[in-house]
Amino acid sequence: MEDLNAKNELSKQVGMYFDQALDAQSRDEFLQKVNSDPSYQQAYNHEQVIRDNIKKHIYRPLNSTSLIQAIKNQIRKP
Repeated sequence: MEDLNAKNELSKQVGMYFDQALDAQSRDEFLQKVNSDPSYQQAYNHEQVIRDNIKKHIYRPLNSTSLIQAIKNQIRKP
């Protein structure tokens, strides 16, 4: 059971790191663990690959001014 809790905590920390939700001290401690602990390094690399693949395969229009204008028009309707 402790192993499951440790994996959940590791996943949580990795996610928080990539979401930039850690303060500077926690971020530094996390990176030290990544450099010294193979399980942290493996989880870090796995999450990085997943996020890179998502960024590569999801289409994001460069110019979203038409979307912004459409939302503003919807808000302004009486």
